[in-house]
Amino acid sequence: MRKRHRMVWVVAIVATLAAGCSSGPPGGGSGPATTRTPSGRETGVKGATDAIAAGALKLKEYPPLPYPPGHQEYVALLRERCRVGYEVPQLPPGVAEADFIQEVRGWNEVVEAEIKRKHGAGIFEELHEEARKRWQEKVNPGGKR
Repeated sequence: MRKRHRMVWVVAIVATLAAGCSSGPPGGGSGPATTRTPSGRETGVKGATDAIAAGALKLKEYPPLPYPPGHQEYVALLRERCRVGYEVPQLPPGVAEADFIQEVRGWNEVVEAEIKRKHGAGIFEELHEEARKRWQEKVNPGGKR
C-alpha cells in the first residue's frame, strides 16, 4: 500500500511539472490567447511518463560522452537486472541542441526515479560497482599481475 501511495505522489508531481504554467493572461482576465510551446524538459518528462505507463523503461544519453571503462557491462546489467534499455539518440532535425539536452535530462530524471523506486535507491551504484568488477575481470582474468 505504501508503494502505491508513493507512486500516486510521483505521478501527481510529474503531472504538475509536465503541465507547466497556464497560457492565459495573469489574473484570468480576457485578452489574446497565447499558445505556449512546452520546454524541452517538459517534453522529456511527458515522454518518459508515457513510456513508464507503457512499461518501457529506457535511459538516454545526449550528447554522447566518452565511455568510462566498464560502460558496456553497465548497460548490459541495466538490461539484465532492471529491464532498462539504453539509447544514444540523434539530435532531431529542427530542434535546438540546448532544448534537446534539456529534454533528455527531463526524461532521465523521471526514468531514474522510477528505476530507484522499483529497484532501490542504491541501484545505480550497485550496477556501476558490478560493471567495474566485470570489466576488471575481462582485462585482468584471475587478478594476475
